Parts: sequence; structure tokens; C-alpha cells
Amino acid sequence: MSENQTTVPVFGVFSTDTELRIKVWDNALVRFTGVSAEAAHNKQIHELFPEIESRGLLKKFHQVLSDGTVEVLAPTFHRYLIPCPPQTPSTRFDRMLQRTTLAPVVEHEAIVGVLVTIEDVTARIDRERQLAEELKSPDAGTRLRATHHLAEAAEVEDELGLVSAIGDSDWRVRKAAIHGLAKRSAPEAIQALLQSVRDDHRNLSVLNSALQVLSMVDVETMPTLVEFLKDNDPDLRMQAALALGEQRDTAAVPDLIQALKDENINVRFHAIEALGKLNDVESAEPLAALAESEDFFLAFPALDALKAIGDESVAPRLLNLLSVPGLREAAAETLGELGDETVVAPLAEALNATEISALSVASALTRLCERFDEEYGEGDYIADLSRQSIQPSGIQHLLSALNEVESTELRPLAIVIGWLRGPAVDRTLVRLLGEPSVRTEVLEALTRHGEGVIALLIARLDSEDFEIKRAAVSVLGRLGYRQATSALMRVLETDPLLRVEAAQALARIGDESALDSLLNLIGDADGAVRQAVVGALNSIGSARMPQLIKPLLRDERPLVRESAARIAGYFGYENCADLLLECCDDEDERVRQAAVEHLPFLEDDRVISVLSKKLSSDIPRVRAAVAAALGKVPHSEAILLTAFADDDPWVRYFAAQSLGRLGSRSSVPVLIKVAENDPFNHVKLSAVQALGNIGGKEAIAAISSYLRSEDRDLARVAREALERADPE
Repeated sequence: MSENQTTVPVFGVFSTDTELRIKVWDNALVRFTGVSAEAAHNKQIHELFPEIESRGLLKKFHQVLSDGTVEVLAPTFHRYLIPCPPQTPSTRFDRMLQRTTLAPVVEHEAIVGVLVTIEDVTARIDRERQLAEELKSPDAGTRLRATHHLAEAAEVEDELGLVSAIGDSDWRVRKAAIHGLAKRSAPEAIQALLQSVRDDHRNLSVLNSALQVLSMVDVETMPTLVEFLKDNDPDLRMQAALALGEQRDTAAVPDLIQALKDENINVRFHAIEALGKLNDVESAEPLAALAESEDFFLAFPALDALKAIGDESVAPRLLNLLSVPGLREAAAETLGELGDETVVAPLAEALNATEISALSVASALTRLCERFDEEYGEGDYIADLSRQSIQPSGIQHLLSALNEVESTELRPLAIVIGWLRGPAVDRTLVRLLGEPSVRTEVLEALTRHGEGVIALLIARLDSEDFEIKRAAVSVLGRLGYRQATSALMRVLETDPLLRVEAAQALARIGDESALDSLLNLIGDADGAVRQAVVGALNSIGSARMPQLIKPLLRDERPLVRESAARIAGYFGYENCADLLLECCDDEDERVRQAAVEHLPFLEDDRVISVLSKKLSSDIPRVRAAVAAALGKVPHSEAILLTAFADDDPWVRYFAAQSLGRLGSRSSVPVLIKVAENDPFNHVKLSAVQALGNIGGKEAIAAISSYLRSEDRDLARVAREALERADPE
């Protein structure tokens, strides 16, 4: 039979009465046996086929009649019920292999006969035998193809082929067998697999593959594994403990706890690991006892298991281990996972004594802080307790550890050092600005350290490392002390790459002495720099600003006029009103855009008329800015409605947004039409959003019509708009 040949199941059916006389004999059985329906009718089945009685199969019929059970005769064990040739010629079998099902025929709650279904499975088993032979091939590719065919087969009569393949020398074959057995999860196959664990548990390939399958199936295997756990062979007990851990069934916990007393230390070791995987608090106490025993081979896995289980009640029992050489570090790590605030002082005491790894204590305290932050939002409480408990010797221990660990391990040390205070700590933190792996933590720590680190940070502004300089600028801004103003002004004036960060830092400090340096850069060619400088000037908000900005609105440089317009408009300076209105007709479009964007902040009656004029006469970019600005001008609805005749979609987009911001009920009909008819999707979305902001029954009805739109964006925006819409 070729590899690609498929088999079609062939079924035959007959029924008997309680005397096993044949009442129905279908055409398939006529074809199978050559016995006609007339010849079979009213004959007892064993009259036609005496072999049924001689092979002891007749008792299966009587069992169905007496007990009402369903009996299955598997071809693997019984081969066939009725002797006949296979429908498809076979070189291996001269008789049809049959899967037979015997079921009771029930009438009025009484069993009146037996219904028998016979399936010809000869071709399928023939194919399986061929694949089983290929599994013994010396060629790995042939074995792999055979395993894949068995794994993907819809039904397999004999799973032993896949079971044998899990011990194959080729990992690809083992992988295919694992997935095939896990997918099938046939109880017979799993029992065979368990037997392979018993018989071949010293073969690592078989064992590892079998354990993978057992971890993936839903078939009940625990009773057999528990039986293995009590076997005379310590290797089998060890593997049973390992497998029970992979099963993730807590019903195994009592037996695994008992295995903690096994005479073989390897069995005890794997029982500990299994209990850690099962995460049952029942095992916490005996595991803690093992940790206290100071048997290093068992104490380490016991501590790991306790971390996984997470029972905080055992933490006090582990404190004594902080003084046990060889177990101190593992105990500290476990206390970080299980302890509460009461373990901070003992951890600090161990650190102060310098007999324990500073990294272990720092990691434990950091983890404890994270847990308190996650559970209670009180991580700072652990930091405060640590600061109170760690003595100068402990601080020095932490600082020295920085030179002993890899950069990937610096984080817990940097965090705990950041909680502490003192000149040495400050110097160390500033030095750590050069470590990318902990820069975020160091920035946060330095921000909390206040005025004492300013001189150290200013010195770092001369570093050749750009990232260190940038970090120092950032921290100086966060600290907000005026002592740093002159140093930051120097960076602003001399380092183009750090002008944005320097301007942002000066904005935080708010020192008026930086005004001139900032004003010198409002016309910088870099847009990000101009934005940062304008932001800083707005943040400082000096009383001198109106006089300083006014002449700049007529500066010969367009970028200066643009920035000046943004500042004058942001504050609505009265002395700049005329010039700001003039800027709306500036020859440079960027200046015009900045001016119209900020006109709404002016308290001037001319604002609305100027904006109305610009909406109909300027370039699209400026008209769009006007449409957006009108959303901040009361009673501008009528002007905005005219914008929907604009050719530019962004003008229409911002007009819809502005009407929504103004809550203009009178614009609802127009917005509904825009949502229906505008050719640009982003304009439609803007109109629907505006309807949601305005609300009312008419708007809600229009929004609801888009909830089932095929356009996903439109349907999403409609849902969001409907959530906001007020029906009143």
C-alpha cells in the first residue's frame, strides 16, 4: 500500500434476539461473508460461525444481554468476530481484522437483543504495520516520516509504535512521537508509556520524552506514578517524583511529602522540586524544616520551593539561616520573596556584619520593596526602614560590591544605595550616571537627594560622555535649585545637542536670570529647540516678558516672530495685541499660523473678525489653524459652518472638532451630513466625534447608525462617541 493511499471505513451491522438468532443481516455483511440475508435470518450466530463459541466470544453476547453493557472487541486482542477475507487484499492478513461493538437492544426498558457493528480495519492496521517496520529503519528520515504519519493518523489501533519512538536516537523523531501521543492521549498508550518509564527509566531519551508526554496529557496517571514512588528501585522513585511535579496535580502532595523522608537523598531532592512546582501550602512546613536542617544538598532546593509556594508564614523560621555560611545568600533571596517589614532589620544586620553578599541583601530588599509597592503602594516604607537599619559598614559593603559585579547585576545595588545618604553615596550615584543599565534608577535616586548633589552634577556637565552630561542636566532640572542656573545656561549656549534638555531643565527651575539666554534662541533653526525655549519662557513667566517680547514681533527673522507670537498669544499680553493681530497677515505662513492659533487668548473684539477673514482667504495650512482656533472662541459657530465648503479636508476636519468643542446644537444637522457625505474618512470620524461631544437625541440617533459599519474605525469612533453623548 502506498504512503498516500487512503482507507475508507467499511461497516457491517446485524442484530439478534435474546436467543442470539439473527434478525437483521445487512448488505455489507453479505459482502463480507458471502452469506445471504435469507440464509442468515433466524439462525443463531454461532450456528453460522461456530468459531465464535470455540474462541470464547459467545460470553460477550451473554454479558450484553444480562448486564446491558456495551462490549468492544478490539482487533489487537480479538482480531475478528466473524471469519472472512479482508475487503482490500493484504500481504499480511488473510482474514479481515475487525473492530466490533456489541450493544443491547432495549424496548420498554427490557433488553430484547444485541446490535452488532463490525468495522473492517484491515487496511488501517496493514498501514500501521508498514509504518512500524519503517520505525526500525536505519535511516532517520524514514523513521521521522513514519512517526509523523502515525502521529497525524485520525485513529491508531496500536499506540505502541509511537511509544517506542519516544526513545529514538533522533530528537526530531522523539519530538514527533511526543506530540502524537500527547494529542491522542489514549489511555492504553499512556499506560504503555508509564510501563516504559518503569522498564526503561535509566534511558534518558526515553525518560525525558515520556515525562514530556505525561506533562501534556489529561489521562489519569497519578495512581501509577504514586505506585512508582513506593517502588524498591530508588531510580524509579526519583523519576516518579519528577513526573508527579510535572503533572501539576496537588493530590500528589501528601505522597510527595512522605517521599521527603525517603532513604535515598536523590529521591528526597526530586520530591522537593516537585512540591515547589505544585505550589501547595501544605508542603511549606516540611520544606522549611528541610531548609533549617542545613543539609546544603536539600536546603537549597527547599528554599527555592518555598519561594515558589509563597507561604509568608515560614519567613521567620528562615532568619537564622542568614548566619549560616553557604546558605546566607539563598536565605536572603527567599526572605525577599516571603518576608514582610520585620525582615528588613535582620537583612541589614547581616549586611552590616559584611559576612553575606551585599548583592544578595540588596536584591532581597529591592524585591521586598517591589512587593510592598505592588500590594500596598508602600515601597517607600521598606526604603525608610532600610535607611534606618543599614550602618556605615553596610553602606561601605554595598559601595564595594559595585566593583565586584557585572553591569547586569548593578540594579539592586544602585536602588538600595539610592535609599541611603552621605557624601560617599552621593559621589557613587553621580558616578553611576555613566552606567546605562542603572541610569533610570540613579536619576530617580539623585532627584531625592536634594541640594547636596548639585555641585557633583555640575562637575559632570564637563564629562566627555554625552549620556552622562544629558543625565546630569535632567537631574539638575528635576532638583529645581537655582544654584544650577548658570551652569545650565552655559550648556544651553554652548552645546547644541543638549539645548532641548537644558531649556527643559531651566523651565523646571524657573529662574528669571535665564531669560536672556533663552530669548537668544527663540529663532533657533531646530524646531524642537524653539519649542523647548518657548516652553521655558512661558514657564518662567517674568513680569519683564511683555516688554521683551513686543519688539520681537517685528524682528526681521521669521522664526523669531513665530516664537514671539506664540509667547505673546499664550499670555495674551495687552501691549502686544496690535502687533499680534498684524502677525496674522505676516509674509511668512509659519508666523501667520502661530498668530491665528493664539488669537483666542487675546481679549480683543477684533479677534473674531480677523479669524473669519483668515478662514476664507489664507492658504490651507493657516485656514486649518483658524478652524481649530475658533473652537476656543465663543459664538463662532456660524463662521465654522462655512468651513465645510472649504476644499481642504483638514479645514473641514478641524471645523468639526471645534463645533464639538463648543457643544453647538445648531450644527448637528450639518455634522450629520458631513458624516454621511464627506469623501474623506478622517473628516467623517471628526464629525461623529463632534456629535458625541454635543449629544442630544438627534445626534445619538445619527451616531447609532454607524455602530455596525463595515469600516472598523468608523464603528469604533461611533461606540466611543455614544459613550460620551448626553441624551439631554
